[in-house]
Amino acid sequence: MGHEELMTAAVKERVVAECERWLRAGLSTGPCDRPAVEAAVVARYRAHGLSAPEIVVWMDSPLGGALASWVLRHGFEHRLDGRLFTDADAGPPRQLAPEFAEQVERQLREQLAPGVGGHARPMLAGPFGDALVDAQKALVEALGAPLRDMLSVAWDKGESGAYELNEEMENALRWQTKPNDVLAEFGLLVHKDLLANLRGPIPARIVRPEVDRGDVITPPPPPSREELHLWEQFGGALDSWSYAEDLIHWRCMLSAAGLPASPALDAEQDVLLRVGRWWPLENAAVLTERPLVLRYEEPDPGEVDPTNVLIRYADGYQLEA
Repeated sequence: MGHEELMTAAVKERVVAECERWLRAGLSTGPCDRPAVEAAVVARYRAHGLSAPEIVVWMDSPLGGALASWVLRHGFEHRLDGRLFTDADAGPPRQLAPEFAEQVERQLREQLAPGVGGHARPMLAGPFGDALVDAQKALVEALGAPLRDMLSVAWDKGESGAYELNEEMENALRWQTKPNDVLAEFGLLVHKDLLANLRGPIPARIVRPEVDRGDVITPPPPPSREELHLWEQFGGALDSWSYAEDLIHWRCMLSAAGLPASPALDAEQDVLLRVGRWWPLENAAVLTERPLVLRYEEPDPGEVDPTNVLIRYADGYQLEA
């Protein structure tokens, strides 16, 4: 069966419906339904073969969430004495307003029981971990290799396989330009601002990787040392702005190929469309509320001014571009 027959009208309708749901969630400024979010998180952990997290922390913004994640990942709960984020000799690298730093510590003290801590909780591997790998393996086994080929060698040879369906799915998602453009703008703005706020001395051991050319004619540049440091210290967060599109892609790919759904990927999507941001850690989860204000205004044709974006959170964290 060719890829045209796999991308049926029903599959394309599902892609459109999933993207519309993604856009609604990504533009939402209402408070999260915390019990529903936490139930979805438990379902994701169980689908991953893990016990439900014993500690769940809620913060108001991505910046507060990143700091909370750092505290849990590095086992610093015992240092929540009002100085962790303001003492120059302790805590993570940061450029924070003292008032914001004190507020984050206060929120954490209110949620973490006295005496909790003393051991780190590593983040779960990768955005989707083994669930995504399993889905890709199933597609290759069912449809044939390769899954990706940046030089289109398989296409030129007339070979059929998962590669062709992957190309068609990418095209179907590309047509959904509004969620791609608008939500990607929000996600990129938050990422850049976190990089600026959480910048600090970078250990010498963090080396910028060399370009891996592989089979790609023009490979993307490797990440900077600042990016690698941000990931090592504060990374692992998931949000619908940045990751829901990939989940839509692979979940719809499984459906198009007639393969069983992935409970883990379905559960992951359920969390991301309900919450602002999520750090899945071993035995713990950090969750954040959605923004209170979310404004996106495209410039008029011919104007040179950039897109007007405003994101504001309940703890005072605000981003503008």
